[in-house]
Amino acid sequence: MKKSLLFILVLAVSLCAAAKPAHTLGKLTKAPAKVDIITEQPEGNLVTYTRSGEYMTVSLYGYITDAQTGQLKVVYAEDGKTVYIQDPLCYGEGQGVWVKGELSDDGLTISVPLGQYVAYNEEDGYGLLLSWGATEAIDLGDDFYWVMFTPDENVEAVTYAVNESEGTISLVGSEGDAFAEEPNNWNALGVAGIWDDDLSVATIEWKTVWTVLEEAEAAVPADPEALEFFDCKDESGFTRFDFNINLVDVDGKPLHADNVTYSIYTDDDQLFTFDYDTYGANNGFDQDMTEIPYGFTGYDFYLRRVYFYRTNTGDNPLFNWRIGIQVHNTVDGVRNSSNIVYLEENPYNAIDGVKQGKTVASERYYNLAGQKVASPEGITIKVTTYTDGTTTTTKVVK
Repeated sequence: MKKSLLFILVLAVSLCAAAKPAHTLGKLTKAPAKVDIITEQPEGNLVTYTRSGEYMTVSLYGYITDAQTGQLKVVYAEDGKTVYIQDPLCYGEGQGVWVKGELSDDGLTISVPLGQYVAYNEEDGYGLLLSWGATEAIDLGDDFYWVMFTPDENVEAVTYAVNESEGTISLVGSEGDAFAEEPNNWNALGVAGIWDDDLSVATIEWKTVWTVLEEAEAAVPADPEALEFFDCKDESGFTRFDFNINLVDVDGKPLHADNVTYSIYTDDDQLFTFDYDTYGANNGFDQDMTEIPYGFTGYDFYLRRVYFYRTNTGDNPLFNWRIGIQVHNTVDGVRNSSNIVYLEENPYNAIDGVKQGKTVASERYYNLAGQKVASPEGITIKVTTYTDGTTTTTKVVK
């Protein structure tokens, strides 16, 4: 499939060793008899959390392991028992699907039954279900590995521990190391998303911790990352631009995703317009758009990718020598923007929009909860400030 309103599996980053999608053995625990998903926000107390932990995704293009990022929402119903979690899997963020769980009598755990859909494509008739199990890298020789996912049929629900004093919700019983040497980084135990048609695994997550996000404040967003541009050389809609938006400000403090938008620029800071005539019908908007809400999904929009019905060939190129992205954060009418970060199709004939040859003025480190730390430890956000006042934000794993 070219694009789908489902999970984002075609990744905009370097993949692991060449391989093909893994498939499960055995039956799925508690698969539902019919498709029943919740897309409207349930009633109750809404709390927003930031994500941390590790994950692995699987696609036709291979495997990748990395740190979890992004945010999710949790609604606590008035009955004091029912809990709804939107997009519980980090690479399902943007789907807007809620799963249902139950808070224990003592309030210390949340139990989420397996087999619930976290994404579904009505048109094509398939979706992604919650599962629990383990992955194992099978050595096939000649540096080729097959990643096998085996569901644990004895587990009927995934359990999260609640620490109200620290404002965290943590996945119980998972293990793995996303940053181990390959193929050891493919061995993990945790909560997974598997396709309902063939039970193949799409993603698995472990060491998950959700931390309450503080009230939104006006702040300058950290620079995004321009990752890759692919030109299909025609106007079919396969041409794409891949990027990553860091949901933190220039000081490394988390931003609320609901306040974040982004814009695409080309060449000499020319703002790109996603016009209604070309993009509106397929993507559900009724007017031209130059600012895309973070997490907006559609036929041509994904969490970390956009597609274009333009090419750089012919008389009307999408751009001549570079394409970039800028992030905006708007709180109480105050709008702040990052620098425009460019990716060049030809790095030898243009000015690099990602800072090079600049003098570093200071470096600061923050943990994934947004707290400043003296030095990197584990997964840390590094904020570099240059003498010209610009900044860059990078992830450090130590």
